[in-house]
Amino acid sequence: MEIYSIKFYKTASEFISDLDKAISELEASVKALQPQIEQLKDVAERYRKIQDLLKKFGQKEAGAPPLEITGLGIYIDPSPTVKYDIFSQSYAHMLDVLSVLKKVREVASSVIQEGGLADAAVAVQFRDGIPVKLIVL
Repeated sequence: MEIYSIKFYKTASEFISDLDKAISELEASVKALQPQIEQLKDVAERYRKIQDLLKKFGQKEAGAPPLEITGLGIYIDPSPTVKYDIFSQSYAHMLDVLSVLKKVREVASSVIQEGGLADAAVAVQFRDGIPVKLIVL
């Protein structure tokens, strides 16, 4: 499901500042998550090996399935492999979003500067948190 929203800015420069802030916050989140993923990777690999060994002896995998409440999965004490899968999936998506935001910023900044639109009021449509349409008001 795609989520659309629109935000109004008094000036196009304000939009660029907002975009810069979003990029900085995402970069900080990516930087904070990376060491956790690296640490979890080794633990998850050892856990997988132990689980594979236990399966050979007829033991089923330990761990409770997540609780699903209106589409929200609640994990209570998840296994290292589940944690690693969730964290690494999020990390990859965050890197993709960061790349897209930087490209959008580059294009929007160029259009705004070259078009002399820095002081123009704008509306920006977002799809899943990413600017997709810039409307000069």
